[in-house]
Amino acid sequence: MELNVSNIHNQLNYIAMKSIFLSAAIFINACLFAQNVKPIKAKLQKATVYLQGAHLYYNETVNLTQGINDIVFENISPSINITSLQANSKEGTVMEVRHFVKYKERPAITKKYEREIMHVLDSLDETKFLEIEIKNKLIVISTEKNLLLNNKLMRGEMFKDSLALLSATMVYLNQQLNSIYEQELRIEKAKAKLEKTIAKLNERYQFLLNLQQNNGDENTENEQPINQVIVTVFAENAMQTQVNFNYLILNANWVPQYDLQASTITNNFQLKYFANVTQNSGLDWKNTNLTLSTSNPNEANSKPELSPWYLSFMAFKKSPNVNYLSNAMVPIQATTKSVRTDDVKAEDYSQSEIEEKPLTDYINISQNLIRTEYEIKLNYNIASDGRAHKVLINQRNVPMQLAFAAVPKLCTDAFLQAKIVGWEDMNIIPGNARLYFDGTYVGEMYLDAFSTSDTLSVNLGRDKSIAISRKKIKEKFKVKFIDNEKIEIRTIELMVRNTKNIAIEMELEDQIPIVQGTNEIKVTLIDGDNAELDEPTGKLKWRLKLGSKDSKKITFTYEIRYPKNKPVAGL
Repeated sequence: MELNVSNIHNQLNYIAMKSIFLSAAIFINACLFAQNVKPIKAKLQKATVYLQGAHLYYNETVNLTQGINDIVFENISPSINITSLQANSKEGTVMEVRHFVKYKERPAITKKYEREIMHVLDSLDETKFLEIEIKNKLIVISTEKNLLLNNKLMRGEMFKDSLALLSATMVYLNQQLNSIYEQELRIEKAKAKLEKTIAKLNERYQFLLNLQQNNGDENTENEQPINQVIVTVFAENAMQTQVNFNYLILNANWVPQYDLQASTITNNFQLKYFANVTQNSGLDWKNTNLTLSTSNPNEANSKPELSPWYLSFMAFKKSPNVNYLSNAMVPIQATTKSVRTDDVKAEDYSQSEIEEKPLTDYINISQNLIRTEYEIKLNYNIASDGRAHKVLINQRNVPMQLAFAAVPKLCTDAFLQAKIVGWEDMNIIPGNARLYFDGTYVGEMYLDAFSTSDTLSVNLGRDKSIAISRKKIKEKFKVKFIDNEKIEIRTIELMVRNTKNIAIEMELEDQIPIVQGTNEIKVTLIDGDNAELDEPTGKLKWRLKLGSKDSKKITFTYEIRYPKNKPVAGL
């Protein structure tokens, strides 16, 4: 390792001089902007957290002199959005509000450590010659080794079958190589020791240089710049008044999370509305009032403009793999993810819990034309660590109706569902929800708050004690040909048996195909067995009431007409 000590010396001196000028410039600028005003460490009073971003609010009591006053506030987030900064005064007149970044003011550099620094630099100069000496010794050793190994005698080219000469040569080669390698090892050790010495000298030089620049202060760590808000206020007379200011930050947000707790004891569904609040603003929110808003200031607020909509003919190529009976045609309002309840530690939501004052008593909900805000009267501590902090923002008990539902075409299991009406009054937004039934965790679901339906269906689990079957009746399957048409008549039989000791209600669903993109195919429901038919989707629905150990058979028949020389996809 070779060090150009002269260049290092020059560069370090250049850095030292540059630091002097930089410190002086920062000191002058700080004096000009802050005008030697003692800063006020403002306390964060309130944070309004949006879906992306947050507004921070401050309110401080200050003393104003007659005329123009510059008030400097600190404890400002480094993530401040400068364009959003605004301020007002209760009695004074705010003339200007601006943001300023204050850097550490370094004292003037003295020559207190000049002698020690020069001594270290002299030692570094001496190491330069030691490096050259070690380098030369390594070159000599390497040359000697190469001459020895490349000698004709050592390579065995002059032995001429002389065993004595070969033996003497091998002894000499062994002695010389051992001696060369020992010398090489000593030189490498000296080189490593020299490199450590140089490193320590450079470290000592930097330490002394920092001491010199900080007048003996050993804390040489670079301090973080201080963000300030400077409010210029005009006062007609000397007074004490309040100055408020606020600004927007982007690196904060909240995400909705829900707990849905169904109880057969109360026949109610309890919906708990939580917000996972996260902030990484560089400023800890200590004992701060929170308001959660459903708006997002980062979204574009411009109304989209329509472009002309053109129509033209297009050639279609029918694919035999198209499935017109795809389940994607069936709208799904909420889906659940089932888990094994024995693998999850369920939270205790039993009815025997100790009664306590609900947190919702401390939450004020307000709504305007474009957003809903949840003002929480309890103060929170939210650190700037990027971790989620769970905050309850609403809670409501809504009545539910329990019923079973099944789709035998896709699954022969019965699903217990809770029908909830009035959930939309909570002004919720889409998010994940944890689902509990009589205190037991049964899975997760996605709560679609944008659904146009006033009834929310929640799946609470499967019930194997209800036997369901579905089959095609071959005897009633008919195919006819009339002129150029082919007619197929199909009959489906559904069987439901209640093995429980109690009566149940059930919604049974099936479907008939629907036609897309042509008028040559016609589907007609001949006999629906009192089913409700949704023509756009072809969905059939039966509402059944089965007593204990009761069973019910349902059959429906439909007809399909299409040209006999054209195959139909999806049959």
